[in-house]
Amino acid sequence: KGSSKKDDRNNTFSEFKRTMGHDVKYSSSFTGNEYTSEELSGFALQELKKAITDTNVNSAVVTVPNDFDQTQIDATKKAAELAGFEYCELLPEPIAASMAYQSDNQKLEGTWLVFDLGGGTFDAALVSKKDGIMEVVDTLGDNHLGGKNFDEEIVDEIVIPHLLEKYEFSNIINDDKKKDILRNYLKCFAEQTKIRLSDNASDIFEPDDEIEDDNGEEVSIELEITRSDYEQIIKKYIDRAIKISNKLLTNNKLKGDDLLTILPVGGPTFTPYIREQIKTKISDKLDLSINP
Repeated sequence: KGSSKKDDRNNTFSEFKRTMGHDVKYSSSFTGNEYTSEELSGFALQELKKAITDTNVNSAVVTVPNDFDQTQIDATKKAAELAGFEYCELLPEPIAASMAYQSDNQKLEGTWLVFDLGGGTFDAALVSKKDGIMEVVDTLGDNHLGGKNFDEEIVDEIVIPHLLEKYEFSNIINDDKKKDILRNYLKCFAEQTKIRLSDNASDIFEPDDEIEDDNGEEVSIELEITRSDYEQIIKKYIDRAIKISNKLLTNNKLKGDDLLTILPVGGPTFTPYIREQIKTKISDKLDLSINP
């Protein structure tokens, strides 16, 4: 009540999937409390539960990265318990994606690669179906590789250098706390730019509000970012994902041509550059029939 938009931003938490099962606390000045990742996840699940008004929902299926360890699995189950679910079944994300794919391909048999690049994590999974039985054959992943890295790169490599060149922001950038507040705000709009660049050759990065420089003067940002600019700064992350995928194939004595198909999963895989790299460096058997 009576809060500013800046206060709202400082009391908004994201990316806590990466800290599930870890001793990390998120402090809210609104409530005066600290929250664990499990509690924040519980709030999110609780909101989903509230959205269903025509029936009483007591059970849930929650998808998780295939390489979540036992601590992270326990934390996810705790989040479901906090949300009021009496029973929670965890489903590996590669299996969930494959179930969606094979729903229109009931006679599907063979081995395919699930290229799962989400907001916070990357999973490469070999999934096989034989005699009607589907299983995860093997996986490799990186729990700190995802679309949020791309947002950070837009802010750190494009937007902040622009601010330092055009305005007075050196004091803010050299203060870790102030820099984090600024970065977290700008990342929200970096994500929107990232999404729009999937369909457009360029985009205007333009936050809703003006921001204050070192002197307390308000600055309005309106910065054109091209798809080429974006591709250059995310290349190192896509190279990592491609390398992980090819290592998974090598570990299982497979080549891209041996695969039935490759399933792209996760919003970032809408990025044309990522799809091109998959086709060029793994296999051109990329199936785009289902929504990533």
